[in-house]
Amino acid sequence: MLKCAQKKMPKRKKRKKIEHGAFTRLASFTSSAIKEYKNNQKLKQQQLEKDLKKQEFSKLSLEKKELRAKEDNFRKQEEKLQIKFENLKLKERELELKDNELKNKENSLKEKELNLKFKSEEQKNKDLELKKKEKELQIRSDEQNRKDIDLKVREDEQKEKELKETRRKRREQKIRDQKEQEQRNIEALRLKEWEEKFDREQKAREEQEKLKEQRLRMRESNKKSNDASYSDNSDEVTQQLEALDVENSSKN
Repeated sequence: MLKCAQKKMPKRKKRKKIEHGAFTRLASFTSSAIKEYKNNQKLKQQQLEKDLKKQEFSKLSLEKKELRAKEDNFRKQEEKLQIKFENLKLKERELELKDNELKNKENSLKEKELNLKFKSEEQKNKDLELKKKEKELQIRSDEQNRKDIDLKVREDEQKEKELKETRRKRREQKIRDQKEQEQRNIEALRLKEWEEKFDREQKAREEQEKLKEQRLRMRESNKKSNDASYSDNSDEVTQQLEALDVENSSKN
């Protein structure tokens, strides 16, 4: 019996060593994966922040899509990691049932899990900060859109005002042109009336000059006649002169 017991003891120690080594490798692998995941997440976060700073407002929709895709990827990785953690917990419980010596290592793993949760909370805070920045960008974009709309309204109002002013000036100019044309027509009519009056007066003066010349010629011819002839013809000459005066008056 003692011999059997002695033979079985080394096998149990060897089994514990194998399980202990497997657990150590698993913990090391998990820790390396977590660190690599954290570093990758940190690098991705830094790159995302740089991209957000470089991109313009016109690319905001594209940034949202990329951010959503990264968030979905992050959630999937968290779910995978959570599955690994659950599997690890199951293995830890199995190891606790098999050997209480693994309690210290289990506590260490729990501490690492707490650190991971803490860093996960930090990541969530960073995500909230990113969402806050997105909201601020959206607010700025909305404010700029409102400013653009206000500016467009003011420009349209100014154009409408200028158009009304132009129409008013055209109407006033048209009225002034009509008044000026009427004034020119009146002046042209007055000029025509004056020219006609001038022509009539000029003709009257010419007729008077002709009448004077006829009288002079008649007087000269009468002087050359004898007194008898002059006496006989004086009435006739007088009648001719009166006829010329009447004709000239009727023409005027």
